[in-house]
Amino acid sequence: SVPVRRAVLVVNVFMYNAAINVCAKSKKWWEALQLMADMQSQGIPADTITYNAAISACEKGGQWQRALQLMEDMQAQGIP
Repeated sequence: SVPVRRAVLVVNVFMYNAAINVCAKSKKWWEALQLMADMQSQGIPADTITYNAAISACEKGGQWQRALQLMEDMQAQGIP
């Protein structure tokens, strides 16, 4: 019999950050926030890059109140 090889995709903070950056560039703020929620549900902690990308997505999408909330969340979690 032929052994079956399975590819395991380990999604990490770097992959999420890249995806959130794409959302920022395409002004898809809602997708950036959904990705952050997915990170949290997967137990992957957001970092400075994550928050900056999500804040940028909100800013580019005209969602300044959401951007301010993210800044407050970032500060509350002690993320520089």
